[in-house]
Amino acid sequence: MERTANYCPRCGTPLENRLRYGRLRPVCSACGHTVFFDPKVAVVVFVVADDSVLLVKRANEPGKGLWALPAGFVDADEDPREAAAREAKEETGLSIEIDELLDVLHRPDKSGLADIVIAYSGRVTGGKLHAADDAEAAGWFARDELPEIGLATTALLIERWLNSAD
Repeated sequence: MERTANYCPRCGTPLENRLRYGRLRPVCSACGHTVFFDPKVAVVVFVVADDSVLLVKRANEPGKGLWALPAGFVDADEDPREAAAREAKEETGLSIEIDELLDVLHRPDKSGLADIVIAYSGRVTGGKLHAADDAEAAGWFARDELPEIGLATTALLIERWLNSAD
């Protein structure tokens, strides 16, 4: 996912690429402002109950129509743990308490929208399971009944879970 900027966000002057801080970056020829592209950060929650994993069927790309862990983007002023619990609630109707950090991944999906994905484990503390927000369906899946998975982060975490049973 290539990011570009054409005009200075401070003064509106066209930008040009210059070597700044060890790499080419958009720089304003008038005021000298350097544009930095901040990474897009997402969170994902791995929830297991009764040896089944919680998955949602994605309503949007990437992975539309395929199954993935509850996930979404972190808002600029939001704690990633709170974002993970919020996204799980929005997509599944379940209240989730975040237990621990599982991994931090850089661009796990080449066609994905996130630069950094923070993976947590969590457990259900309330609510009633139903698909909502950008999920077509939500459900629990046993190890031997997993549906087609749509995102690399989900595939990686499920693979770890399956291997941990050995």
